[in-house]
Amino acid sequence: MTYSGYLMTFLIPPLLALLLLAFIDQRRGKILPPELSAASPAVVVLIFIAVAVIYTTPWDNYLVATHVWWYDPALVIGITVGWVPLEEYAFFILQT
Repeated sequence: MTYSGYLMTFLIPPLLALLLLAFIDQRRGKILPPELSAASPAVVVLIFIAVAVIYTTPWDNYLVATHVWWYDPALVIGITVGWVPLEEYAFFILQT
């Protein structure tokens, strides 16, 4: 299985299901309690994504550069940022 195929199989469907559930809850009028609604959920998620990418990028690049692990060129699309393929960055974002 390619890395993109993995993302499409195991991360995208649960994310879409959660988005659908959030949409249904919003339509039904379910809201967060005041202590949890001080910040926009989208802003909070974007902050978490930024932290995940900033924290994980040096670590993954170091491990790939020192041959601790690698990505099979036949299983990734071939675009890299540093030593790490683009799909790994997509994983950081989608996982968060």
